[in-house]
Amino acid sequence: MDRKKPSLFELSTAYLKLGLTAYGAVMLQELRSSFLKRGWITEKEFEEGLGMVQLYPGPVMFNLATYVAYRIGGVAGALLGTLFFLLPTFLLMLFLSYIYFNFKQVAWLKSLFPPLEGMVLGVLIHISLDFARKFSSTLKKFLMALFAFLSVLLNVNGAVVVAVSFVLGTFLFKSIEGKREFNVSNVSVDYLKLFLLGAPLLAALLVGLVSKGKLAELLLSMVKIGSVAFGNGFTILPLLQQEVVSYHHWLSLKEFTDGIAFGQITPGPILITSTFIGYKVCGVLGGMVATFGMFYPSFFFTLLFADIYSKIKELTLIRRGISAVLSAFTGMLFFVVLTILKFLVSYPFSFIWVAYAFLSVRYLRLGVLPLFLVGLTFKLLLYIFGIRFF
Repeated sequence: MDRKKPSLFELSTAYLKLGLTAYGAVMLQELRSSFLKRGWITEKEFEEGLGMVQLYPGPVMFNLATYVAYRIGGVAGALLGTLFFLLPTFLLMLFLSYIYFNFKQVAWLKSLFPPLEGMVLGVLIHISLDFARKFSSTLKKFLMALFAFLSVLLNVNGAVVVAVSFVLGTFLFKSIEGKREFNVSNVSVDYLKLFLLGAPLLAALLVGLVSKGKLAELLLSMVKIGSVAFGNGFTILPLLQQEVVSYHHWLSLKEFTDGIAFGQITPGPILITSTFIGYKVCGVLGGMVATFGMFYPSFFFTLLFADIYSKIKELTLIRRGISAVLSAFTGMLFFVVLTILKFLVSYPFSFIWVAYAFLSVRYLRLGVLPLFLVGLTFKLLLYIFGIRFF
């Protein structure tokens, strides 16, 4: 079936709508139904993209949205599509960040944060268990997860853990097979496009390395995380937590947990939490810099891999390495759970909200957005009627 060619305005409008309405995994269905129905992308292209975005760093759903925009409108389509996709949630997160950091001592608003933090932990426990079942189901995968957990517990840099896990996986995960030969002559690369797209990423790295000050450190930290972290937003959170809470101390653990909650209740990718972090560090400019640093590496890798994916997707070493990285992220995710758990021990009534969130998402299949809206509305009503002990 021939693809229809939308104008860049039509594509931008479609992505703006997607950015306003898509939450979490719902984004997958929105992309699939909207763009396939319009005939802008074929079923085969969509499925190939879904497989491809698992193979390189960045939040999977953002990578997929970028890939679809690239297939539909080329580089210009990818630039405009991802820009309008992120714009609504970026502006909303800036607004929430302003309210949070300027008015969080207001009594009624302050009362909402313990339930927010409890619900975040409940959701993370659910996701951690799912990851353990999927990516730590064998002894070797479990040991890889344990290695990652102990490494971050000992304050080893998360990016180093990811890199070491990938290398170890190529040697240890011998049961995973694929193609062993790679013919580089089969791959065509547009070097001009590669240079033009890679230049902003290289410039960001150089600025972060050479310049001094919080803004440069923020840019370097976000680019580093965006360049090495695989999986969905939740798998990337351990690296983010280690960088901004444990290493730089830009946010307290409480602030980081609240930022995760805001990332969940806003549409689009959860890693828009980077905007929240950037705002705390350097205001609006910091929010812009952090958002660019977090998402541009994914954008670059998507356009790079889109042209070579079909040639490398079945390589044995690639498949083994990615499998090991996903196992490692399982262990790192459990470390985040443990860290937040230790923080909430001081607020025992928060565990009511932990249980509510965990049971709702795991057994009642309640979506994250309604989970938070119902919980916060209930807590606000309790506050209005003078019930304020939890």
